[in-house]
Amino acid sequence: MGKLIIPIDIATKVLGYVKEKFPEESCGLLAGFDNKVTIEIPITNQLHSPIKYFMDPMELFKALEKIETLKLDLLGIFHSHPKGPPRPSETDIKEFLYPEVATIICYPESNNWKMKAFLIEHDCYTEMELVIG
Repeated sequence: MGKLIIPIDIATKVLGYVKEKFPEESCGLLAGFDNKVTIEIPITNQLHSPIKYFMDPMELFKALEKIETLKLDLLGIFHSHPKGPPRPSETDIKEFLYPEVATIICYPESNNWKMKAFLIEHDCYTEMELVIG
């Protein structure tokens, strides 16, 4: 996956969810096809922590079922870093289980929330092109 395309309305919903859950880390899935996101699925962070997330297993299962039923691809997993950094943490890298799925980090910068996308493979990450629009 060279780039990820997130329509502005979906990006706005994701960032709205992130703001709503602040100061906790928030998380969820992005699905679609041909590298274009068509749905976002917020998932409860069971840890309610500002520095770590763990997706509610039942919500995650239902979200993955929905993606399969709609015949979409899992394109990204988003979560927030309320206190930064705007890149995957060591924990994110160590615990990530989907090497061909983008990791989207939502982070605050200058009183706004922004997004960056990364691919995590072989214990390292590379930033990928993220198109919002």
